[in-house]
Amino acid sequence: MSRGAGRGPLPEGPSPGDAPPAAFDLAPLPVLKAISPIIVDALNALRTGLAALTVLLIVPGRAQQSAAAAPAPSYAEDAAWNRRHPGADVDVSLYIDHWRNSPPREGHGGLIERDILTPGDPFKPAAKGGVLRFLSAYRRAELPAGGATRSFADAREQVFVFVMSGAGRIEAGGRSAELDEGAAAVLPAGLSYRLVNPASRPLELFLAAERVPDDFVPSRELSVGRYRDSLPLVGAHWAHIAHPFVYDHEPKFAHPMGFVVVSLDAFDIAQPHEHPAAAEEIWLQVRGTSLLLLGNQLLRQEPGEAFLVPPTNTVPHSSINPGGEPQLWLFFGCRK
Repeated sequence: MSRGAGRGPLPEGPSPGDAPPAAFDLAPLPVLKAISPIIVDALNALRTGLAALTVLLIVPGRAQQSAAAAPAPSYAEDAAWNRRHPGADVDVSLYIDHWRNSPPREGHGGLIERDILTPGDPFKPAAKGGVLRFLSAYRRAELPAGGATRSFADAREQVFVFVMSGAGRIEAGGRSAELDEGAAAVLPAGLSYRLVNPASRPLELFLAAERVPDDFVPSRELSVGRYRDSLPLVGAHWAHIAHPFVYDHEPKFAHPMGFVVVSLDAFDIAQPHEHPAAAEEIWLQVRGTSLLLLGNQLLRQEPGEAFLVPPTNTVPHSSINPGGEPQLWLFFGCRK
């Protein structure tokens, strides 16, 4: 189904004040077309995943070049926030939640769904987990063994699903595609689809939904991808190893966003860093139980639990793998 994609060295970060580099123009398409249509198709399939990697790769590069002129204040011994300030510090407990904390509901044609995070104000959350701006749903979903959903379509919503465990298939737009652990599918707004689980165990999914504006023209095709079909990208935030999805058909989102699987090797730590108001970044633990530095709190993050980085430029986050096996996250990134 998927075609392999090779890439050269990672792009270096731009100089301070420079415009963001054209990180996704990996080569002039007219030249590539003369070389091989297969390469062109592979690069097009990578564009959506690389859009999310802007946060992981380009922004750290810019920060490294400006580090000498402006050291990160979170490392300064005499920083104003070298003490905790209860009542003034961001309450990071509002930005992390687990699907087990929400009741089940039926959705999307018959899936059993439970919220992880919900829409709200990420600057002043009114409830735990109510922090989403660019997504309308962020959930765990399940299709029981031997079950199937009804055909379902929503003209104002498109859906991303990621297989956490189990196997099944998706039927949409006159085609059928097998889904196994680690596979993803993007269902455009208005496209009718149906999920089938012929196996003897439940099909466990992560599901995210995006509401689309009136003037958005969605794709007309189902996109299916797998992160194991891509070469890993290394070097961001000390220890992150990014695994973008390689899709059979390039998906189209209404916002500048994407999903990437990120791993952290055994007994390693990612660089603590913050995010501005323009960013929405969410990390869902897929494999392993990590330690999470969020603000000035040290938390445990379990599979099925996700956190959104407060977009205030005051709350560093860092994932820590204290164990002896690699750990895995599903990363969502959007920058307006």
